[in-house]
Amino acid sequence: MLLQIDLMQDTLVVLHYFSVILIFYLAYQIGRKIREDNLLSMNTGFTIYLITFGFYVAIADLTPLYPEMEVLLEPTIFPMLIIYLGGMITYIVLTEYEENKFNTSEEDNEEFGYPLTSIGLGGFIIFISLGLIGLYDPFISLLIVLIPFIIATNSILKKFKNLEIVKRRKPGRWFYVGLSFSGFSNMLVSFYFLIGEVIFIIRYFAVISGILLMVHGWRLLPSLSELDWMLKMKELLIIHNETSALLFKYKFTQASQEAEDIDSELAGSAMSGIDSILSEILASKGHIEEIEHSGNIVIFLHGIHSVCILIADGPSDEFRYRLEMFHLSFENQYKAQLSNFTGEITPFLATQALIQEYFTH
Repeated sequence: MLLQIDLMQDTLVVLHYFSVILIFYLAYQIGRKIREDNLLSMNTGFTIYLITFGFYVAIADLTPLYPEMEVLLEPTIFPMLIIYLGGMITYIVLTEYEENKFNTSEEDNEEFGYPLTSIGLGGFIIFISLGLIGLYDPFISLLIVLIPFIIATNSILKKFKNLEIVKRRKPGRWFYVGLSFSGFSNMLVSFYFLIGEVIFIIRYFAVISGILLMVHGWRLLPSLSELDWMLKMKELLIIHNETSALLFKYKFTQASQEAEDIDSELAGSAMSGIDSILSEILASKGHIEEIEHSGNIVIFLHGIHSVCILIADGPSDEFRYRLEMFHLSFENQYKAQLSNFTGEITPFLATQALIQEYFTH
């Protein structure tokens, strides 16, 4: 019996500290993206949430590990709940803040931009006020803050619903399943006095799996700057591989907005030459995929019979993915004309329909 009790305690200790270390490690990984983003961003909010959740798990779960210290540990639970709920509030505030920055319609700008923050703060203040006089229910208070937390996340996901990379990755599915596991883990604490220490083993597995799924889903979520992917594209060129002939060109911006109207025939030949020269200089087995200069990028996408070149004023995973799909469709649709190219480019004028299909929605 003594061995069994010791084994249970050792298991709890290992799972406890592993869970805490994992949460802080994942918070660090998400926090690294803040340098690439804005300090006041969703990434910052989610990082703070993970850190506060880590502190909550680290302190609030010590009682079953060290029952002899229960008298000392009991008063720390309320402050840890304040910190944890505060992390959720911070996430909601920064999510709505960044969302408001990207609201472009006049109707959105006229509306009050922080409704979820107001609801969350109201529940948070009530929780603290009642807690100070010894009257609080942590699960009801958590629910009051959790609902705006979920709505704020869902609001962001809705903004991404038209992005092809989001449709393909499905970040919301992973995030919400992980959030459900994390919420389930918090609920399990209330069964400690009914079931005993074994409930914390289940809790730690729920914490570990939940936090891993949430972070995985978050990593799949693109930056809000991806919503402006259409505004970044300038010009598209399609060049025949063997002859370097320009098959098709399309300007995403009006010619009047351009500083200079570069001859596209000359540009097509130059781009093809740049690719060949750089590949030889770098002794590369493949081709150049991207050139960056003064904030502008030139993306080379190489097919069997043609090279697709996109000129943009910034990177975007969304238009890169759409470019890949566009180029595959182009080569499939014009396979016969490309393999037996005679110099006639009239058939490729219908490529305009593919532009509308892949780059206008």
